[in-house]
Amino acid sequence: MNKSKRRLSIRLKMFLQITAILLAVVTVILIINTTCLGDLYFYNEKRKMASIAEYLNTLDLKSGVYLGTVSQLETENNISIDIYFADGNPLYLSSKNLIPTGGNTIVIEHGVVKNGAVIDIRESSGVQYIDCKCILDDGIEIEIFSVLANVEANAEVTLYFVWASILFIFIVVIIFFIIYSKSFTKPLIQMSKITEKMSNMDFSERVAVKSNDEIGELAGSINNLSGSLDATLQDLNQKNKKLQDDIEKKQTLDDLRKEFISSISHELKTPISIVRGYAEGAELMLQSGDTENAAEYCGIIIKESEKMNALVMELLELSRFEIGDSRLEIEDFSLYSFIHDYTDSEKIVFEENGIKCETEISENIMCRGDLIKLNMVLNNFVSNAVSHTGGEKLIRIYCEETDEKVRIFVYNTGKAIADEDIDKIWDSFYRADKSRSRKDGRFGLGLSIVSAIQNLHGNEYGVFNSDGGVTFWFDVDKVK
Repeated sequence: MNKSKRRLSIRLKMFLQITAILLAVVTVILIINTTCLGDLYFYNEKRKMASIAEYLNTLDLKSGVYLGTVSQLETENNISIDIYFADGNPLYLSSKNLIPTGGNTIVIEHGVVKNGAVIDIRESSGVQYIDCKCILDDGIEIEIFSVLANVEANAEVTLYFVWASILFIFIVVIIFFIIYSKSFTKPLIQMSKITEKMSNMDFSERVAVKSNDEIGELAGSINNLSGSLDATLQDLNQKNKKLQDDIEKKQTLDDLRKEFISSISHELKTPISIVRGYAEGAELMLQSGDTENAAEYCGIIIKESEKMNALVMELLELSRFEIGDSRLEIEDFSLYSFIHDYTDSEKIVFEENGIKCETEISENIMCRGDLIKLNMVLNNFVSNAVSHTGGEKLIRIYCEETDEKVRIFVYNTGKAIADEDIDKIWDSFYRADKSRSRKDGRFGLGLSIVSAIQNLHGNEYGVFNSDGGVTFWFDVDKVK
């Protein structure tokens, strides 16, 4: 939305529109009353005087209440009534004296109403009055007087009352509308805010409107739309995330494939070159009759071939583990026997390398797993420790127990693993020593095999630098 362009809220718009309509209605009413109310009162006064004359025509002159009725009509209507016999003698003369006598009388307006009564507007001594003359059926003449100022005063009082009433009603209506507009526009304002959030991909709120009208239906439609868009967006995000993961996984696999091919090429390049060189040398020696040196060369060729065969076998084993082609043969075993049987078999290796091996394993711990594959894990950790042991040349094997797992640690004294290498040593063909030495017949696949075997068991593994050395560890399921 353009912030520079201010907009009026729907509540304010409704308030201004209704106020304008009310003002227009009030203005029209006031104009009509101001311009027409006096004429209406004057017209009504003439009709009233004619009606009184008609009423008196229905009364019996001989009745004892006749004159009392005339006096009562004067009092109730604030008029004067004079009644004359046909011969001109007075029957009843008003005592109100509303009309001044003795002055010149001017007729301002002359008129006749439908019952034959003559109604004039006269002025005498500065006082304007209405004079209604009517001849009754029996020849009785009635003359009714009403001061025009009284009529105008009544009209003015009525006009003031109309003004006050309209003002009061206007204020009441405005107050009522303010309250009503708040309740009416509240759900619309809420819908506006929620749809604005929806435009910003925020579908967390719902419209809290439960009315059974069009607004309620609109609120329900917005809620349904919000829920549908939210579900669609979440599904799209999940698919995008999965697609991104697939792309990253494919890229990782491509990188691993390239690295794997490069590593295989590197690992095979040296022995193949050696085999080729010694094979050519042996051929020349055999041609010259030097069978003794030719036999030595053939021995070197055989040794290098065995190394290449060992590399291929390790690659095949790793591939079987990673693709899940290798089945686990689960069995229960004594951890103490498992560790000590292995260390006893490696005593000669420890003695040849001047290494002291210590074990701290309880005799009553029973574990569960594929004993042959777990032996490969332990062998790779210990072989790695033998290759990198330094200082006092100590290897220590110990464990820690939890309710469900046993964590086995293989510690060796020596140089710590660099921080940039510690997360990469589980990769195939990766070696912390950048010279990529091929001594001891190690190809950098042992820790990758450990990772694959532990993943098959669903258990964790890891490494950390310790005081004076490095500690590798792996988890084994515990028999409860």
